[in-house]
Amino acid sequence: MKAGVPEEAFGFYPSGHAAAAELLRCSDRSMVFGGASTTRPYEKDPSVEVHGPGYSKVIFGEDMADDWEQHLDIVVESISRNGGRSCINASAVWTPRHGREIAEALACRLAEIKPLPAEHPDARLAAFNNPKMAQGISAMIDRGLEEPGAEELTASRKQGERYVEMDGCAYLMPTIVWVEDLEHTLVNKEFLFPYASVVECPQNEILARIGPTLVCSAITADPDFRRDIMDCIHIDRLNIGPLPTGHISWDQPHEGNLFDHLYRQRAFQQASA
Repeated sequence: MKAGVPEEAFGFYPSGHAAAAELLRCSDRSMVFGGASTTRPYEKDPSVEVHGPGYSKVIFGEDMADDWEQHLDIVVESISRNGGRSCINASAVWTPRHGREIAEALACRLAEIKPLPAEHPDARLAAFNNPKMAQGISAMIDRGLEEPGAEELTASRKQGERYVEMDGCAYLMPTIVWVEDLEHTLVNKEFLFPYASVVECPQNEILARIGPTLVCSAITADPDFRRDIMDCIHIDRLNIGPLPTGHISWDQPHEGNLFDHLYRQRAFQQASA
C-alpha cells in the first residue's frame, strides 16, 4: 500500500439495488444518492443520509418581480449549468408576477443550446448513455403536457424534436414549461437535462407550496420575506439575492455538514485537577 492510504479503504460498486441495500443496511453510517425510487426506502432511517432529487428553485419576491430581466442570466445559469443534470440545478421558477414573460424569455435563451460533441468548447448538453432513458423522460413530459394547464414554450423555438440523436448519442433539448395550474403534474418535476417549470403564485403562498427544495435562490431584498424564507423548513440550502442555484462555496459541501451525520454532539465539562 502507498504511504498515507489506509489499508481498510476500498471501492465497491454493487450491480443492483439488492446489493446496494444490503451494503447500506450493514453500515453504521452511510449516504445514498439517487432518484426518488432509490432514496424513498431510507427517508426515515437515521443511519442513512439521503440525497435524492433536489427540486431546486429560483424564487422572485414581490419587490424584484418587475426587475426579472436584470436577473435572467442568473436563472438561465441555474437551469442549464452542468447540462442541467445536477440536483442543484433549478427545476422550477416561482414568481408573483410576469410568469409568462419570464417563461418566454427563458425559452428563447435555452432554445439556443444545441447538442455538440463532448470535446467542443461550447458543449452545454450532456449525452445519455442509454437512449431509452432519454426517450422515457421525453415521453413522461409529453404525458404531463396532455393535462390542461401547462404549455411547453421551447417547442416552437427549437429545430426538431426534444429527443435528438447525434453521432450515436442521445440528447434532450432544453425544455421550459409555463404552468398555470399550481397542482399540475409538471410543477414539481426534475429531469436529467435543462428542464424547468415556471409558476406564477402570490408571494404569501409560495413557501407553503414549493415543497422539498435542496437549493433555493431567493431574489428579494424584502426583509420580512427573507425572514420567512430563512424559517422555511422545506429549504436545505439558501442563496439570498441574485446567486445561481449552482453557486457553492468550497466550505459549504453539497452534502451539508457531515459532522451532524457522522458524530454525536454533546456538552462536555471536566473538573480541574
